[in-house]
Amino acid sequence: MKIVQNILLFLSICLFFGLVYISFFNVYQTDDFIFSYSTQKLGLFNNIFEFYSEWGGRYFGYSINMFNPVAYDERNILPKIYPVFLLISFIGVLALNFTHFFKYDFLKGIKKSFIFFFIYTVLLVSLPEHYFWITGSNIYFLPVILSALLFYLISRLRDSQSVIYFFLCIFLVVLLMGSNEILALLLLGSLIVFFTKYRSKKNFLLLVIGIVFLSISFLSPGNFTRLGTSDQPFVLLWVKRIAIMAANSVYIILKTMLIIPLFIKVFEEELNSIYKSTDFKTTTKIWLISFLPLVFLSFILNTIGRQFENLVIFYFLTSTLFCMSFYKKVEKFWWVSAIVIFLPATTFFPVKFTNFNIDYNLTNIGKELFQTDLNAYNDEVIKRIKTIDQSSKDSLIIDKINNVPKILYFQELPSTEDESNYINNQLEKYYNKKYIRIK
Repeated sequence: MKIVQNILLFLSICLFFGLVYISFFNVYQTDDFIFSYSTQKLGLFNNIFEFYSEWGGRYFGYSINMFNPVAYDERNILPKIYPVFLLISFIGVLALNFTHFFKYDFLKGIKKSFIFFFIYTVLLVSLPEHYFWITGSNIYFLPVILSALLFYLISRLRDSQSVIYFFLCIFLVVLLMGSNEILALLLLGSLIVFFTKYRSKKNFLLLVIGIVFLSISFLSPGNFTRLGTSDQPFVLLWVKRIAIMAANSVYIILKTMLIIPLFIKVFEEELNSIYKSTDFKTTTKIWLISFLPLVFLSFILNTIGRQFENLVIFYFLTSTLFCMSFYKKVEKFWWVSAIVIFLPATTFFPVKFTNFNIDYNLTNIGKELFQTDLNAYNDEVIKRIKTIDQSSKDSLIIDKINNVPKILYFQELPSTEDESNYINNQLEKYYNKKYIRIK
């Protein structure tokens, strides 16, 4: 086991520095501009109200994005350092949990955190949108970090009943319920299970606060505005929802199950400790929490994409204990996982359903480091932004970006032959132009 751990630790450190290097070429993209534009136009509080009433109930996720300093960051510094800050924070809060729950020293806690970070990265559905896109990372990655911190604080609250830990838990619950809908549902299910297992006034109050702020998030006028209506027959609509849920479930099960043997192999000590202290009934309850977001996503007709990131990692972790309950020797197939994670992405599905292809990200990261001219990409994007910003013309036809990365988040502008979309609309609003297209 130690040999496998050491190999994976080495790969984890290489992966970390590879992602840090790639982040040095990251730039602002799409929604980063519109959040900055709307905040300048409406003011912070008016913009928060505007998004809540017209766009959606992510009162924390959207609000923190309104501090996006595109207008004041001419050198594009934040997109290059913010992903690094989040990665370090993620590994740091993981180490905090490992040292607390398993009584490890700091060095062992960091080692385990790096290995977990490796597993987390290969499971991501859309690494570019999760790690590098500022708007996306604030809605999907930052909440994971805060969730890990909440996990630690709730444990400290249970041990000490300290008022300070209690108020910190309340604060994080309020923030996380307004981060994104999937995490809010996962958190609600977790709070319910936690209260049923450890009944106390504080835990009940945490649950009530969770329900209240989840309602505030889900019942925002913007959610109903975006939900819209469907002209499809009732029966056909529900058949489609059931089919989407089945497809999403198959994807998540397949992607996670292939990695579970390796995860059990390298975290055997920790998982055995948890397995011995958790009965099968509680394990099943925690595992079943995953189905609430799956039902919700199928109801709103969402297929696999960046919004599934929080669900995939939660399903993976809970399924690991569930698998151990039925077949403890699954770890002997760790070598299958080790092979699978280095395979290139599958190409079974057409462009419309490309996210259903199984991709463990490592191949793409390797190609990015050794094949993509990241410096040229950075220069091309900076040149494009300067051209738009400094031009006195209302209508612009600019050059296409030639060096397109796979790991850094990038979406190209429509051409002169294509219809307008949200990408050029955002730039047009931000730079006060009537027309922006590529040649």
